[in-house]
Amino acid sequence: MLSDNTRKLTYITSGLFFIMGVILFLAHGWAAENFAWTISPFVAMTMGGWYIGVAAMAYEGARVWRWPASHGALIVVWAFSLLQALLLIVHADVLTLGTALGIPYCLMLALAAATAIYAAVDYARARPAVRDESAASAPNPWWSRAMWVAFCAYVTLLVVLLADGIEPDGKIWPGPLSLLTARAFAAFFGSLVLGALPLIFARTLAPIETYIWPGFVMATIIEVAALWFLWLFDFASRPGGLIYHVSYGVAIAGSLIFISYFWMMRRRSAAASPAAGGAS
Repeated sequence: MLSDNTRKLTYITSGLFFIMGVILFLAHGWAAENFAWTISPFVAMTMGGWYIGVAAMAYEGARVWRWPASHGALIVVWAFSLLQALLLIVHADVLTLGTALGIPYCLMLALAAATAIYAAVDYARARPAVRDESAASAPNPWWSRAMWVAFCAYVTLLVVLLADGIEPDGKIWPGPLSLLTARAFAAFFGSLVLGALPLIFARTLAPIETYIWPGFVMATIIEVAALWFLWLFDFASRPGGLIYHVSYGVAIAGSLIFISYFWMMRRRSAAASPAAGGAS
């Protein structure tokens, strides 16, 4: 596995992301007025969901800290950190660092990006194996692979639409998005895809379980933000807004399918263990 220093830095990233996420989510009005660039309260609350969710990914990945089981979640964290930090460099001309969250937000992402780079160097050094837990977890079934293929294909489409600002004018999101905000959404979705791609080919459910619990938390919190600002959606004149809610509803439902399956497999394993003991 990767070094203990990388693990500690990942925990620190988790803590920083969680603090920023809570501020953005709970104090979304104040955060929107004091952010590193101009955003709406709805965007602030939604970004709070991102950061709380990615913080959960970082925490779970660092807690498990076995590359075969944690690589998907850790890839999300490190890709998200690098992409969001890169956006600050590309769009430095629109940043407002004199606000209360301006410099703290940039410093947080600088540390997270440095952690991601350190982790990449650590990975190149250690080359941890991906497939050494085949006997410790249930096999990855075909329907799971199919769900991850569908997830990656759909979310990649969102990345393409958002990265070039093709969806900035409220067809799905209620209201215009600046190019930086649209690309921040694209970076968020892109990191989820990068972390999910290896799950298609995973031989066991171990990395999926590490990914899915934080993913469930993330999708639920983001949908709570959408319901809080439900009054912004005009479904009659802009029915595309339904896509936003349905997408997160499907993500939550898909997560629950996996969580139920994990629970069922554990019960089956627990029931089989006493029987095996009695037979011996």
